[in-house]
Amino acid sequence: MPDVSVVIPTTGRPSVAEAVRSARAQRGMSVHVVVVCDLPDVPATVRDLGGEVDEVVCTGGGRRGSYARNLGVAHAAPGSHVAFLDDDDAWLPDKLAVQVPVLERLAAQGWLPVVSSRILQRRDGGLPLPTAAPATLIADGTLPEDYLFQRRRLGVGRQSLPTSTLLTTRELATTCRWDETLPRHQDWDWLIRAARIPGARITQVEQATAIYTVGSPGSISARADWRTSWEWARRWEGVWARQTFSDFVAAQTLRYALQARDWEGVREMTRAIRRSAPPSAPNAALAAIGIVPRAALERVAMRGSRPVADSPSPRPTDGVR
Repeated sequence: MPDVSVVIPTTGRPSVAEAVRSARAQRGMSVHVVVVCDLPDVPATVRDLGGEVDEVVCTGGGRRGSYARNLGVAHAAPGSHVAFLDDDDAWLPDKLAVQVPVLERLAAQGWLPVVSSRILQRRDGGLPLPTAAPATLIADGTLPEDYLFQRRRLGVGRQSLPTSTLLTTRELATTCRWDETLPRHQDWDWLIRAARIPGARITQVEQATAIYTVGSPGSISARADWRTSWEWARRWEGVWARQTFSDFVAAQTLRYALQARDWEGVREMTRAIRRSAPPSAPNAALAAIGIVPRAALERVAMRGSRPVADSPSPRPTDGVR
């Protein structure tokens, strides 16, 4: 029986091969690799992997990441845990060996756990930086939105719970489905809702277990789309702490509106902040640098560390993250 079912959504990018092989190469763990193609048919990039993939399923095309992940969970092996891996990221060889014992210890104590970790970051087409991120891990009992959005850091050390680090039980993965209506913030939304399930517990291990790609071509997260982010944030207004809501609006939606030079959006986000709470100084600073293009910010954030030359080399990507 596999220890872990690995759910890998893809639009057929060549980088899916690296993702699959990094899952297959896990030390000391048996895996069941499920590749979910958000396409009408299986692309050549997945067909070429042959026996390296245990199951391949298609969504029919255009259903987005949340639908693909839910479909992948439905195809998880009975009795296995569930881990998520994006097709432009990769796992380090001891990823599951580090996380599974933590998951099983918490589950034995009666928790419904989600185990994340630190990551190594790389730009698309580059090598990983040696500094593991985030700088600060989520504390026990902290709500994910408070950890992710309050006093947000700039740079590689900022707070994060990346999708490709997430490991959970099949019970929780089935109970808390990914929201298929969301075009973005799918991972944040899933974590925030999972944390509200009675008995759920989100934790992070100190080790880096995954290589995370920043700036994939066509990435949804790279678009300065303040309206989509605002529509999602409004769901949580009055639910999140006022400081958390204000910090999110400042660092995310107001910054996007500034990047897009959408002055109507800037005014609307300013009004939202005024009816909530003053943003923290770091988040106000992030909002202010919205006048700087995102690509320039990513270059600054990734600068200052030398890549790890002997790390697994990335493969080019051609789709949306």
